[in-house]
Amino acid sequence: MPKKRLLLFLFIVITLGLMTYESNVAHFLPLKFLNNTLNNFLYVKDSITNFIASPFKKMFIREEENRRLKEEISRLLKERERYQDALQENKQLREILTIKGREQKYITAACVIGKSVDQWSNILILDKGSLDMVKKDMIVITEKGLAGKITEVYESYSSLLLLTDINFSAASRLQENRTEGIISGTGFKTCKLKYIPAEEEIKEGDIVKTSGLDDFYPPGIPIGFVSKVNKKETDIFQDIEVIPFVDSTKIEFVAIVTKE
Repeated sequence: MPKKRLLLFLFIVITLGLMTYESNVAHFLPLKFLNNTLNNFLYVKDSITNFIASPFKKMFIREEENRRLKEEISRLLKERERYQDALQENKQLREILTIKGREQKYITAACVIGKSVDQWSNILILDKGSLDMVKKDMIVITEKGLAGKITEVYESYSSLLLLTDINFSAASRLQENRTEGIISGTGFKTCKLKYIPAEEEIKEGDIVKTSGLDDFYPPGIPIGFVSKVNKKETDIFQDIEVIPFVDSTKIEFVAIVTKE
């Protein structure tokens, strides 16, 4: 009898379990279908969104990379420009120092940072001043020859009076026949070689250098070449035009020296 009761009890439990399972399956089947449908929809939506957004995302990445590349190229170009400027300045300085004679003491190199607003003056502004040991009346040269002299000095800059200015003059000498005179500015792009006697034979192309007789400019600094010679029988001195070796419109880098 107990065995029959046990079997009956097990049968009832199993039957109830099966009924409950079927009931649950029937109850959750619509939810399962809805869940699957929703998941499929979300998958399709994400796929479409990614498909549409992917090109724009790649475009944004490319634009960002291009921007960084442009910035890097710009930086490298600026560095190359500074490097080339430094090389050019070093080259010019070496050439200047070959012109500098034994009687000259090198003070410093300088760059042109401006020019006088007065159209009648031939003055350039240099980026070196008293803090760099620059003093008034010091001599300024380039790799081609004499440029002028320092007329005003401030802490961080100074004024260069060009040899073409009407207020400039220096004792000079013709290289060929050693005739001595005075070179003076005209206010334009040329100079005048004064006090050369009429009987002296002067030719176009003759080289003019400093003579050192004024005890200010050391001898031997190239000034320019004779471009025109006018002789008159009634004049004591010749009218001689000189074109400076240094083109004042192209000066960028100079050396400041002084007579020892």
